[in-house]
Amino acid sequence: MAKRKPLSFDNDDLTKNLKASTGNGLDALFSSTPQPHVAVKKTEPVKETKQERKQAKMIKTKQETKQVSNITSNMTILQFNDDEIEELREPAYMAQTFRLTKREIEWVKDTAYRLSKEIKRGKVSQADILRIAFKLFENLLEINKADLIKILERIK
Repeated sequence: MAKRKPLSFDNDDLTKNLKASTGNGLDALFSSTPQPHVAVKKTEPVKETKQERKQAKMIKTKQETKQVSNITSNMTILQFNDDEIEELREPAYMAQTFRLTKREIEWVKDTAYRLSKEIKRGKVSQADILRIAFKLFENLLEINKADLIKILERIK
C-alpha cells in the first residue's frame, strides 16, 4: 500500500484569514453580489512638524537596526558546522532525567509534535530538541559567557 503524504499548509496564514473572515458567513469564501463602490472622501494631509518627522525617522531607524542585529545574532547562533551536525546525528543511547516545569514539558512535547508534522524526513523527538538546545547553549557559552553568567546569577 502506498504511503500518503500529509498536506502542507501555512497554519499562521490560515488562522489569520479565518479571523479576518469572522461574521461574513459564506460571503467570506464566495461573494455572490459585487461590492458597491464607495466614494472616497479626500482629506487634507495633516501637516507634521519638523520634530515629529525627525522622531518618526529615529524610531524607524532604531527598529531597522534592532531587526538587523537580531537577524545577525540569530544567524550566528544557528549556524552549525558539519562536525556539529554529525554529532547530532549520532544515536543517543544514554538516558538522563531532567527536572522541568509543567510549562517546559508541554512546550517540548508540543514543539516536537509540530515539527514532526512539518519535517519531511522522520519524526522529531523531544530528545532531538534538547540535544540541539545543548549544542546551541555550548556555542553561546563560547561566544557570550559573561551574559550567560549574569542570567544564571539572576535565576539563582
